[in-house]
This record gives sequence, C-alpha cells and structure tokens, in this order.
Amino acid sequence: MQFYASCPKGVEALLIEELTSLGATNLKEHPSHIVFEGDLELAYKACLYSRLANRIYLCLLDEEINSVEDMYQKVNSIEWSWHFDMQQTFVVDAIARKNSDIRHSGFAAQKVKDALVDYYKDRYEQRPSVDKDNPDYRIHAIVNGRQLKVGIDLAGRSLHQRGYRPTSGRAPIKENLAAALLIRAGWPELSKQGYSFHDPMCGTGTLLVEAVMIACDMAPGLFNPSFSFENWKQHDAELWQTTVATARRQFNKNKLAINNRFIGSDSHRKSLELAKEVIRNADFGDLIELKEQDIRRPKLEVFNEPGLLVSNPPYAERLGEEDEVMQLYRDFGEYIKSHCIGWQAAIITNEPVFAKAMGMRSHKQYKFKNGAIDCQLYLFDVKDENFYKPFDPTVVNPDWDKNLSDGAVMLKNRIIKNQQRLKSYLKQNDVTCYRLYDADLPEYSAVIDVYDDMVHIQEYAPPKDIPAKVAQRRLNEIVRVTSGLLQIPEAEIALKQRQRQKGDWQYQKQSEEEQFQVVNEQGLQFYVNLNRYLDTGLFLDHRKTRKMIMAEAKEKRFLNLFAYTGSVSVYAAKGGAKTTTVDMSKTYLNWAIKNFGLNNIPIYGHEFIQSDCLQWLDEAQGQRTYDLIFLDPPTFSNSKRMDTTFDVQRDQVDLIEKTMNLLDSKGKLYFSNNFKKFEMEKELLEMFEVQEITARTLPIDFQKSRNHHRCWLIQHKS
Repeated sequence: MQFYASCPKGVEALLIEELTSLGATNLKEHPSHIVFEGDLELAYKACLYSRLANRIYLCLLDEEINSVEDMYQKVNSIEWSWHFDMQQTFVVDAIARKNSDIRHSGFAAQKVKDALVDYYKDRYEQRPSVDKDNPDYRIHAIVNGRQLKVGIDLAGRSLHQRGYRPTSGRAPIKENLAAALLIRAGWPELSKQGYSFHDPMCGTGTLLVEAVMIACDMAPGLFNPSFSFENWKQHDAELWQTTVATARRQFNKNKLAINNRFIGSDSHRKSLELAKEVIRNADFGDLIELKEQDIRRPKLEVFNEPGLLVSNPPYAERLGEEDEVMQLYRDFGEYIKSHCIGWQAAIITNEPVFAKAMGMRSHKQYKFKNGAIDCQLYLFDVKDENFYKPFDPTVVNPDWDKNLSDGAVMLKNRIIKNQQRLKSYLKQNDVTCYRLYDADLPEYSAVIDVYDDMVHIQEYAPPKDIPAKVAQRRLNEIVRVTSGLLQIPEAEIALKQRQRQKGDWQYQKQSEEEQFQVVNEQGLQFYVNLNRYLDTGLFLDHRKTRKMIMAEAKEKRFLNLFAYTGSVSVYAAKGGAKTTTVDMSKTYLNWAIKNFGLNNIPIYGHEFIQSDCLQWLDEAQGQRTYDLIFLDPPTFSNSKRMDTTFDVQRDQVDLIEKTMNLLDSKGKLYFSNNFKKFEMEKELLEMFEVQEITARTLPIDFQKSRNHHRCWLIQHKS
C-alpha cells in the first residue's frame, strides 16, 4: 500500500526518520510531504505515533494527467465503493500548482468532487452528500504540474491537534513543530540520559508537554485515539485495538519509570493559568513544575544538574517592537548564562539579530516555518568559551568599521565622498536637514536623510530575485555604516522600507510612536516625525522651492493645494503672504497649524481648510483669486475620502485649468509632482505660458537623486 504524509516545511527530513522507525519503506521526500509504502498496521501506527506529520493519506491514485478531462476520468475510475458507502458524507480538499489547465485549488477540488459523485450516480443512481464541517471521510488531491495524487485522509484531522490543548485560542507554536524542535535539539537522547528540561518562557506549555511525551515515548494519538479510518470499509478494528492497547501499555510503563525534571516558567499569569489547564488535560501535573517568573528577576535557583533548555521567545511581529524584543533577548541570554551553565539550549526566532543579542555562539541552525513566519532554530552549548558581549544598538559601536564586507567598504567611501561634496553648501545655506545618500550604489538601495542630529533611512523594496537574506544583510550594513560615520546609535536611526506607493498608502501610519521632533531649515523650524508615517512631514527636495516662494510672497494672496503639513505655507507666511492651506487630512492640517505656531506666526488671517482638493477647486471656481499658488498633487490617489481615483498624468488638464482659474492674471502657479515619466499635455502648453524649472528648484543634495520632484512655472498668457 502507498501512503503520503504532509508536514510543516523544514520537518521533511525528520519525518522520513520517524516513518522509517515505524517500518515504512520506499520513502521519497517532496516539499511538505513524504511518500512511503507499508501495510495497514503501519498506517495505524503512523496515525497513532507520528509526532511530526500533519496528515496521513492512503494514496488511491498517483499518475500523470494531460488535461482537466483526463483528471476527471482517472478520479472517476477509482473504485470508491471499496472504501465508502453512499450514506457516508465526504469533503474534498485540493492543492493545485504549476499546471496551466488547473490553476486554482478550488477548481481542482470541484473536479475531484464531480468525478467521485458521478461514480456513485452512474452505478447506483444515488450520490453521497458533502459535509464540510464534520464529514465521515476526507478526500485530498495534489496537482503538481502534470502529476496527480488522490488520497483518503486516514486521520480526518491534523495530527498536530493532539487533544490536550483547549479548542479555542491560538497557540504560539503548533504541537508537531514543537516536537520537531525538541528532536533537533537532541531531546530524545538527552531525556534517556536523565537530563532535566526547562522552558523559561513557556507560554501555554506546549513544549513542556511535548517534552514529557518524548521522554515517556508516548504515542501522541493516545490523547484522542479516534480517527476517520474507523469509517473506512477496509478498517480492521481488531488490529487497531491491538495497536492502541500496545501503545497505551508501553506508555504507562514508561511514565512510571521517568525520573527527569520538567520546569516551566513565564511572567504572564494568564499564560501560566492556560499552561496549567493544558498540563492537567495531558495528565502530566505530577511531572511538570510551573513557576511564575520574569527572567529579568529570576526566582528559580541556578541549575546544577545537566539539562536542556528549549524556548520559543516572542517575535517582533509589529512595527515598533524591535527595540523591546531585542532587549528581551539580551536579558534571556543573561538568564541562560547565569542559570544553565553546562546545559544545552535551543531557541527558535524569526530574526538572526535577536539570536545574536543573546551573546552566545550557536553551533548549529535549522530552518523552520512557524505558521507563515520564516524562522530558525539555534542550538547552543552553554559554556563560558561560547559567550560574548552582544552588540548594544543604544550606543555607537566602536568597532563599526572592523571586518566590513567589500560592499560595505564601498558604501562607507561613497557616504564620506557625499559628506565632503555637501559640506560647504550645508554651511553656507544654514541647512541641517538634507539627503546624504540616495541608492548611489545599486546593491545598497536606500535613501539616507539627515534631520539635524537624527537619521532617517528608507530602504527601497529589493527586487524579487534578491534573496531575503542578502537584502537583509545589505540593509544591516547600511544601518551599521551610517551609525558609525554619523556617530548615531543604531537604535536611534529611524528605519523604514519604501515600496511602490498605491493610492493613499504613503499616508498610512508606519508605527504607533508619537515622536515629534523640531528641526531647523534655513532659519525656520518644523515638526517632523521620523517614525510614525512613511514620509516625515518635511519634503527635503522642496527646500529651494519653499525659499523661492518666500522671496515672492510679500503682500500676496497665497494658495497651497495638497498642502501636506503646510511647510510651504509657513515660508509664504513668513514672506508676508496671507495664506490658504488646503488638505484632505485633519491630521496634516493640525500639523500645519502647529508649524505656524512653532515659527510665531499668528494664524489670524490665514485659512486652513480640510477638504478634498479636487472638490474644493470645483467649489472655488469664480469665488476666489490668488497671486501665488503652489500645487503639489500625489501621483495617484484612491483615498476612501475621495469619490473617484486621481491620476496626475491623466487628470492634469482639468486640475491645472481649474487652478489657473483661481490665479490672478499676473500671478504665478508653481506646479510640482513626483511622477518621473510625467509629460505636460499639449493643450496646456497652448493655453498657458509653461516653463519647466526643475533644475532651479532642486537642491544640490537631490540633483543625483533617483526620486525627486519635477516643477513647472505656469502663468497666464499676456
């Protein structure tokens, strides 16, 4: 008989070893599943004993298919009546990949269902019923290119669901992944040697329960020995009962003989309460000790006996958590070094920098998937010779320039060159907020902006063909080199990934930190927030544009459309203009008002209007006139507050014509946008005097930038 077993990614090799130990033969590894052969007793043992598999399938079909019709015919040809009666309910699950005819898993499942139903209708003029919630049996199909596998799910549920966890609530780690980590950490052998086991951040206790099960050689299926194959026509009830009885007898014997110590601790009382329930359900209360303990203030005594520590510490899954989690790993490292000398240790995490923060050299690493998260298991020998002082990102690393890669050396030299090129310009123009680097080297694709004594780094999303590890290493080098050259601790550098903007995504919050700082620009002051939004509140490439408008603003009526945080309005007001500032965002208008206050500009006589600029333009036609206008629309917007989408290339004629209707006959419109391929429509060139002045408005630090504005001066024809 042929079977196949599915499992989490990274567990395939371990599952092969497990199935082999149960008596499987002719094993073949595939991504996320293993094909193997054996008899009915092996199938029962696999369902009962497997710690690692998700599901075990009896393979009914494993052939190539040439079309959708061919798939239907082959599934229809299976003798389904050998396996199930019409009175029994079923459901079909499918996975489809790399097949041009069958592109969707749902379509594949539908075709398999049709073939199965038609089998019964053709022979018995009746059909079995589908039950998606509680079927008597589950059919599974895999379409991988031209290869089709169809099987019966023997267990009827994922085998990671042992039965000792409450059905409600999400576990931070699934039971079969927990078992895989323990096996990789060497626990099966260490437990036989009498080692103790400790999880100091045990959460709800999954690793503890799985560790006891391995030490007792307990078959996981004993918690809930009820499987779908009991509804199968070929089921051998006597063989199954014998298999269960043998497993139970062996477990009871082993449990009495166990002498290992199992200790779990956590600082969260609610987690410990749930862990107690889980351990009670598993009937391991007499074997596992639980202690409420914060690893930063340990209550447990130093361990003198040999042991294994395995834990799944928290990940930084939300933006802004990195610093807090990094400190947790530093504290965790100190706890292990002080309490577990001579032990083995293993931790799983999603970021290498977290593992490094523990200050221990790992001798082995294994890749795993914890749900959808790419993770790595690190194994440690807890010995003095493997300890080091972890890097502290809250201070400047004195050795930042040691052992740099060739690429990082090139990056360092380029930034130094840029510093030298900009030095005199910055001093002469009283500029302290500027662009230091803009993807000058293609491999290091990011922008580095300086805001007084702060740094803001935006990484451009790397191409899909660049491995994630390589992209992360390069980004780490950008941060390291910038920190060293500017002598700013890495923890104080604001870091964001900049992607292709869609709609109003550029205005979305990037962090929950409400950190506003005041920066200086050419004698004026502005609030910036380097953490919360993709953009900081001050567009540095418009520095010269703002100054040009200030020079022309005296006694003028000034309009700022799509005003953002109102920095151009501040310049115009300081230059002597009465300003009207229009933006759809209340947040940014309030920010603009604060910028006025910061520069001691009374807001009396200045207007701040919260409105969709396109709608406001329609309403202002024939009602208002301005001498000076700054128009800086987004490239594209589909904000929920707008009735329609906006595209600056598509909608430019309507936008500029309506804006020019508000401009005095002798006035000036400065029109700017960030669309590199923008082309002014011929119709506008015929209606108005149009002159591109981008070169005049770009500061020296943006003249080589890959993403800067373009700017036009538009006036009425005389």
